[in-house]
Amino acid sequence: MGSAIHVLIIEDSPSQAAIIANIVSEAGYRVSVYTALPTGIVELLLTEEPDIVLLDLMLLDEDGKAMADGFQLCRDIKRAHAEIPVVVVTSEGEEEACEWALLQGADAFLQKPFAKEDLVQVIEETLKECSD
Repeated sequence: MGSAIHVLIIEDSPSQAAIIANIVSEAGYRVSVYTALPTGIVELLLTEEPDIVLLDLMLLDEDGKAMADGFQLCRDIKRAHAEIPVVVVTSEGEEEACEWALLQGADAFLQKPFAKEDLVQVIEETLKECSD
């Protein structure tokens, strides 16, 4: 995939965000990272115009309080821009979280911790499936 593909990463942990961004950019993608949401998700999509979104389900601020609900963000993204694929990347291990994310419109689900190759593979497969 070429550098024209733009990946938007929404991840509350700066260290996790940096790891994910590094893997994604090494794979040749253009990356934007948000560890907080300065505006609403719909405004962010308009500003960034991503080709795909990597979304953490548990988004906490520095005090450990929930700053956003990943399931709600997924719904909002899909409502505003159904054509933008969403990959939920989370440490939530339960099957229910995976199923619920998919019900909210997520196109794929990746559980942390993950192998570098798995992240790249899920991005490539999701982009391919959503462009067919």
